Parts: sequence; structure tokens; C-alpha cells
Amino acid sequence: MPTPTKRTPKLEAEVLERLALGETLAALGRELGFHPVNWGKWVAADEALAVAYATAREVGGDAIADHALALIDAEPARVDGKIDPGHVQWKRAQVETRLKLLACWNPKKYSPKQTVDVGNKEGETLKIDSNVDNVALTLALSEALRARDGK
Repeated sequence: MPTPTKRTPKLEAEVLERLALGETLAALGRELGFHPVNWGKWVAADEALAVAYATAREVGGDAIADHALALIDAEPARVDGKIDPGHVQWKRAQVETRLKLLACWNPKKYSPKQTVDVGNKEGETLKIDSNVDNVALTLALSEALRARDGK
């Protein structure tokens, strides 16, 4: 485990730059000799660092998404002139892992799942996100109502 590192402007700048390139905080901590918990404390104590960290993470997410596109767009390996299915599956796993991590780290931007908030306050109307499959939602609601009413 890395030993505690003194916070320096040089360390902060390198971490922020490399986060923006898509590297993970844990990997940077191992390489640069700081513990991610210490980084979290520094971010919590310094509003300017917190803003820079959030920005670097946002840009880093885009860098990871770009890397996923590059992986999937690359020409697959060939064996005896034929596409190697093992290589294709390996690339697919790499891309899926990156996309799943992005969906966890920034669900509003990268998650394929959408949520619907239903209000129950008087005068409040039902609002449905335009990205939701309205036909499927309507069918599911009508089936639920039929099941509830015993029809």
C-alpha cells in the first residue's frame, strides 16, 4: 500500500491531468505513491480542487468512451486470413467493461436506463422522460391496471 504523500501542487496537477485522460484514481495512487482516501480528504477540504476533480472526471469519462470506440472500431485480428473470434470477444469485453463503469460513475450521461418520477402531490402531473419507450410504458401500465382490477 502506498505511503502517505504530501499534497503538492505538482502532484495535484499530474493527477488531474491524468484523470482527464481516463486513468483511474486507484491506478494513479499506486503509481504516484498516494492513497485515494487521502485524495478524497484533500478534495473534501478544498473547494477549488473539488471543482477541478469533478471536471477532470467528466473529461476522463469522455476519454474512456472515446477509447471504447477506438477499441471497437479497430480491425479485428486475423488467423489464417479469418477473423479471430477470441479476439473479437476480448475486445467486446473491454468495451462493455468500460461502458458499464461509465454508467456507474456518471449514470445521467452514460446509463442506458431511464427513470420515471411519479408525483402524488395535488395538482402535480405525470412527467415522462422523452427517452422512455412510451408504448412499452403504456402497455405495462395497462396490464398492471387490468391485473389490479381482475380483468
